[in-house]
Amino acid sequence: SHEHYSTMVNRRASEGSVSNLPRLSSLNSPVVLTIIGAILGIAVFSFLFDDKDAGSSATCNFDIARTIVNVGAPIQRLDGTQPRDLHLKSSKPLFADLPRENERYFYAPCSKNCHPMIRALRVLGWQKVDQLELGRLVFTHKLEQDLYPKLASWQRYNHIPNHEAWSDPANMAMGWRQYAKAADKEWPYFVPEIYQLGDEQDRAALELRMRGGTGKKEHWVMTRPSEILGQPPIVTYMAAKSKQLKGLWKTTLKEKEYTKEFKKVLPKTEEQQGWTMQRYICNQFQYKNENVAIRSFWMVASMDPLIVLYQDGYVRYGYTESLMEKTTKDFHESTLAKFEDEVLLPFVKKRSHLKRDIQHPLNHLQSQMKESIAIFVDAFRDQSFKRAEPLVAEDGFMYYAMDFIFDDNLDVSMVKVYNETKLPEDDYFLLETNHNLFYGMGKVLTEIWDKQSKGLPILPLEDTGHQWQVVLAGDTWKYSYEGYTKHHSKKKCRLDSNLYDKLRGAALNMEQGNEEAAAAAAAAAAA
Repeated sequence: SHEHYSTMVNRRASEGSVSNLPRLSSLNSPVVLTIIGAILGIAVFSFLFDDKDAGSSATCNFDIARTIVNVGAPIQRLDGTQPRDLHLKSSKPLFADLPRENERYFYAPCSKNCHPMIRALRVLGWQKVDQLELGRLVFTHKLEQDLYPKLASWQRYNHIPNHEAWSDPANMAMGWRQYAKAADKEWPYFVPEIYQLGDEQDRAALELRMRGGTGKKEHWVMTRPSEILGQPPIVTYMAAKSKQLKGLWKTTLKEKEYTKEFKKVLPKTEEQQGWTMQRYICNQFQYKNENVAIRSFWMVASMDPLIVLYQDGYVRYGYTESLMEKTTKDFHESTLAKFEDEVLLPFVKKRSHLKRDIQHPLNHLQSQMKESIAIFVDAFRDQSFKRAEPLVAEDGFMYYAMDFIFDDNLDVSMVKVYNETKLPEDDYFLLETNHNLFYGMGKVLTEIWDKQSKGLPILPLEDTGHQWQVVLAGDTWKYSYEGYTKHHSKKKCRLDSNLYDKLRGAALNMEQGNEEAAAAAAAAAAA
């Protein structure tokens, strides 16, 4: 500035060294300014587009950590949910055999799906290596079983084994029932009631629901695995009071003789044990006649001790169950902040009971999702979230995604858990989301591993990259949404409008004798 330049001139003049200053008029020369502009342009271009993972890719490869997010921003301390008086340590000092020169090496032999993590680690000072045996952190997009026996004690792989305990719907149903029974607790509020048809006790419990309870007055969803490997499960919707639903239970409990209709859906072989019956989620929240889901992220940062963190994700409009995992033209994503301003707040404002009870609707949903993840990990910790074969390293880590839907009372339901997920980057906010996810992950892992190696208490975490929040720590603490009680709505169950249209179309075609059209409409509804 001219003020700064004048100050320099006056100071130098008093020191007798004005002759060493450049003339201001010479700096205003068009030629000089052009040269300076060109140099700055080249520098900025190189700065933005310098990508060490060169190669053609649909993924945007410029360094998001430097261009979109200010990595030099002050550390954001976690809120009061982090347990600060819990002196949690690993069972022993870890990384005793770690070569000092490998402390910040990572091995990531994967394509564009790993670029967000690679970028984040490089910003944090980690160096990529080309040999598995050199990397302290090992990162692959998909689980590679053959890597487990090759790991050294000091290596950490981003895939925790034994996820089959919950990734299979039938196993998850059994796991939830065992958890509720062992802990003498009520069924988790965020898990729609589910029964495993291949299990005799579950099937008997479901029969009781249908005979003596309100089961036949409710909508249900039957799911069975596809006979084609890799295809989504086959879903059959059974409407309340329908002949299809009533026809399954017309026998006495004493005789244990099932109707012909029920025998058709009973598993007959070990390969068909994945059949489930789950209560339909009524009055699902919709915006402009589109389904709405929220995808949240969570990370198991350590299994010794067990530490789990949560991070906000984004909103997905217009999803269908079979298309939930990938980005398609059928739905689109948006930020949670935009969703709150444009959708949630106007929705709550028009409903007196919500306006009275819920001051911050987005925080209300987030708190339910955080508690849901904490309870989920606690329920499956012994089956999935502990060090076990085939993992030979001392510890491991993994990030996951969980999809939630919610109803008109803003009560959430967990609909799907992913042990791996592709992260889209076709919007700028998704680039930033990915950076926050992986940059924070690198921060958290680095801090935990350094404390584990020195035998220090792990909590509280000093820096989580601005976004991650602790929701479970050790055997004694997990996040709880204090004061929350799920609404028990007396409102008539509203089916998904698109599903209802397809089911009605199938029924009309069947009445008119058009079996092919009816079958096509029913298949569309199931999909």
